[in-house]
Amino acid sequence: MKSAKCENCGASVGPGATACAYCGVTFMGAAPGVATGPAGANPEIVRLLRAGQKIEAIKVYREATRCGLKEAKDAVETIEATLTRGR
Repeated sequence: MKSAKCENCGASVGPGATACAYCGVTFMGAAPGVATGPAGANPEIVRLLRAGQKIEAIKVYREATRCGLKEAKDAVETIEATLTRGR
C-alpha cells in the first residue's frame, strides 16, 4: 500500500490520521489518499469549488476547522489547485 502524503507539506501520513504530525494541518474527513477527489478533502468543499463557490468553500472550511481566514483561504486554494491538476 502506498504511503499517503499531507496535501499541505508533503509529509508522510499514516492511515486514519486526522492531522499532519509535521505541519499540524487538520484533514477534512479521512486522511490523505483515503477519500475520493483530492486527498482528505471535505466533499462539501470539493462540491462548492466545482460549482465555482470559492468563498462558500472557505466558510465551510473555517467552520469545520475553527481556523483563521488566511489559513482557510490557503487550504481551500490548495484543494482547488489539486482539482485543477486532476482534470
